Order: sequence, then structure tokens, then C-alpha cells
Amino acid sequence: MRTFKELRFLGMVMFLLAALTVCSQSRQDVENTINIIKHRKQYPHYVLVSAHRGYWADYPENSLNAYRMAMDIGADIIEMDVRLTKDDEMVVFHDACLDRVTTGYGRLREEAWSYVSSLFLKKEDGTVTTDKVLKLSEALDFLKDKAVIALDIKESGKLFDATMIRVLQMLKSKSMLWQSIVKGKMRLPVLQQNVLQPTSLTLDDFIYTPIAFSTTSDLATYVYEFTACGKIYAMEMVYKQSNDAIIDFLSGIHNAGIWIGQYSFWPETGEGVIAEKIPLTDTDPIIRKYDFKDQDPTNFLDDGRGDWDWLFLQGASYVITDRSELLIEYLTKRGRRIK
Repeated sequence: MRTFKELRFLGMVMFLLAALTVCSQSRQDVENTINIIKHRKQYPHYVLVSAHRGYWADYPENSLNAYRMAMDIGADIIEMDVRLTKDDEMVVFHDACLDRVTTGYGRLREEAWSYVSSLFLKKEDGTVTTDKVLKLSEALDFLKDKAVIALDIKESGKLFDATMIRVLQMLKSKSMLWQSIVKGKMRLPVLQQNVLQPTSLTLDDFIYTPIAFSTTSDLATYVYEFTACGKIYAMEMVYKQSNDAIIDFLSGIHNAGIWIGQYSFWPETGEGVIAEKIPLTDTDPIIRKYDFKDQDPTNFLDDGRGDWDWLFLQGASYVITDRSELLIEYLTKRGRRIK
């Protein structure tokens, strides 16, 4: 009969072997997902699910717990937002203002990291937690080799370009470019001149996802440049109603073997969607009524992105969602999660 010390030693060995197996499987899972992203035509019955700010039905958005749960429920991609503090610390945070999801107040860009780091994150129902606002570096360290990540930089203009350069440099320093998606709205020549050349990177080093709207300037050229370059695997095409001009481009993008991405908000309450009164600008969170009628193009609240049946009817194949567990269940029942 083995002694207690021998049994404990064997137990430790088995634990370490199990841990190594999990790590190996985790990286392999990420590699498999990257392969799916780069070969859409091989997966005609699969829809990519990206967990918007992680899984925040039960945890604060953009927290480690939200990311961990998103991985556990099977999301393909973890999406996070990148903003800057007053002293230019890159943090993972969606809103322009601190009020809705932290114990602090005011605009994030006007506060130093020393203040932001002292705050606690709140859950969707307002419950204060022990979670803190994450530096981008902390979020990346947690997700390294564990998940495909998508980075949505919320700064604009020249500050967007400068921040994207910093993000790419950080990803490179952590050997994480291979598992990363970075989103943007610039034309291909501008991306090459303002971001890729200064970083000595190419579109082979990471996955770039262009974002387009019906109002995007010279939309036809914008779409053609990216679909023709052969280095784009997904495009986020934002359509809200059936008569949106951007819908005319979806079949061509699909035929090019590119995933059609779309953000699908899901009402957090029975009354509507929690949002800032002036989107991404003010400190006054409100509940915006969700009532899709697909009738009035001048009414920005007449928005079909929360109606999954309608969303997929138009052609979406890659969905960024606030309720990834519900979407995965929905897609599974409809045979749209077959690898």
C-alpha cells in the first residue's frame, strides 16, 4: 500500500500533467479558431461568435471574470475596447465616461491612471464588485494563448492611428499578433501609410477587420480595396434596416470568402438597451427603448441588429454580441455552429 506522501506526490504529478494538457489544448483551440477565420468557405454552416466586452450578464464588462466566462461558454472571440487615460495609459474600457460601470465619475480621458486604478467595476445591475479597470497589458497577459482577441480602439483621428501603433507594438512584444484581430475604419492606403509602415508590419502579421457603414465615404472603393487585397478575412458591415445601401455589397463580400461581421445588441432589460444619453460622449446613462419596425431610416432607434432572424437573413456570418451564451444556443439549434 502506498504511503500518504507517495499518494500526495502522485496527485501533484497528475495535477501538473492535467494543467499542461489544458494549456496545450487551449492554444490548439485558438489555432483552430484562427484557421476557421482564415478559411470561411470551408465552414459554410458556421457562424463566428464574438463576446462583446466578454460575458457580462453576471460579471462586470471588460473584466477578467467576464473574459473567463466567455471562454467557458464557447465564444470564438473575446472583444475588448481600448481607450486612453489622461496620462496615456492604455486601458480596457468601452464608455467615454466612468459613471455607468465604475464607482468613479467623469470622462476617462480627463482622469489619470492613478485615479482610474482606484475605482471598482460595477455589474450591469449596479452592484459594486472587487474587479478593477484593466490595463490593456493586464488583459493581454491573461488571454495570451487562450483566446482569439479582437481590439476595438475607441479613440479617433490621429489619436486612433497613434494608439493602433502602440497596440500593435504591444501585441508584437508579447508575441500575440498571431491571435489578434484589430478593427478600424481607415482606407487601405491610409492604413498602410499611417500604421503598417511605421510598425514594419504587414496584414500577414495580424488580422485586420475594416468597419464600414452605409455612410462611409466612397463605400464602393473602400469595400473593393479590402476585398481585392487578399489579406482580409472579415469585414464589419454595419446595417440596421433592410434598405441600407451597405446591404448591396454583402453578397460580393460573401463570395470573396470573407466573414460578414455585425454587432448585435441585445436588450439588457425588458425595457430596452442601457446606453449613454449621447452615445460615447456624456455621463448620463439611460435605457433606450428597443422597438425594431424596419420602417424609418431617419430614426436611429429603428435598428434591426437585435433581431437575430433578420440579421442572418441579410447575410451576417460573424456576430459581436452582448449575450453570447444565448446566441450560441440559438445558432446550435439552427445548425449554424457546425465545424
